[in-house]
Amino acid sequence: GDTRIEALDNSLFDKLQVFDGDISPMLEPDNNAIAIAVSLDDYGNLRNPEYYPKVGDTITVTYADDVKYIDSRTGELTEVTPEEYFQEKLYGARDVEYTVCALVNLPNSMSYRYSGFGYDVVLSVDTAQRDSGGAAIPMLYLFDTADEVDEAEAEQYLSKLTAGEFSPLMYESKATARSEFAQFRQMFLLIGGILCAIIGLVGLLNFFNAMMTSILSRRREFAVLQAVGMTNRQLKTMLIYEGLFYAMSSVSAAFILSLAVGPLAGKMLGSMFWFFEYRFTILPVLLTIPVFLLLGWLIPCMMYDNAAKCSVVEQLRDAQ
Repeated sequence: GDTRIEALDNSLFDKLQVFDGDISPMLEPDNNAIAIAVSLDDYGNLRNPEYYPKVGDTITVTYADDVKYIDSRTGELTEVTPEEYFQEKLYGARDVEYTVCALVNLPNSMSYRYSGFGYDVVLSVDTAQRDSGGAAIPMLYLFDTADEVDEAEAEQYLSKLTAGEFSPLMYESKATARSEFAQFRQMFLLIGGILCAIIGLVGLLNFFNAMMTSILSRRREFAVLQAVGMTNRQLKTMLIYEGLFYAMSSVSAAFILSLAVGPLAGKMLGSMFWFFEYRFTILPVLLTIPVFLLLGWLIPCMMYDNAAKCSVVEQLRDAQ
């Protein structure tokens, strides 16, 4: 299959993560050693290890001075040639055998960032130039900075160097990676905030509806209590205590559900996103306490004041 070869300067081999074998043979002069670049999942685990060659295996790489496509039927490619008849023709082809010395993982900043059929392999620049017969043309440059001050200066320099809509240069850095991740994080915060706001609004409306229904359904009961001697103040106080009881019961239930469901949801999200870390916070529950207490006090007061405009006789007649 197609093999993607990436040639590295010797100083970059320290950046490789070695899973098996040893990369030191590739640094020796006149070597025929090669490393297989493996693919990891988001948690750093090797996927499909059986797919890759083993350390010590021999693989053959074919180099060519030129590659052209021809029509497999006629030998010449035309604009009307169907794609199924496209055939590669190699000029100056020669095979070179390499011994696999290691399985390695390339940092994303050093890789091709795409894959296809065949293997991704790593060679030293000297070996690649020797076997390909051509000069190595840099695909990308890598820079290390000593500290945050140097990092900021390098960021400013590269930003100016690549500025302009038609600049042929582009760069990536820790700052650009942080910015992209911050935008990705903002998306979760926005969607999660909207969902929480909707659920919170539904909960408040349900709480409001439950309290109003409870009071309205017991209008006859309240009228009877007033008829046998309960004062307006006592009735109002009883309704307020009921409202506050409902409010604290709702907050307690929310707190218990958060303790029970939170870790499960956190574990599920942690398995979906490698960067997610569950951390329980009681702040949202604490913020809802004054809201529910206010509603637990306000709704009974409003309902009582509205009912108090009618006499006990009228309330009994309306309740019937």
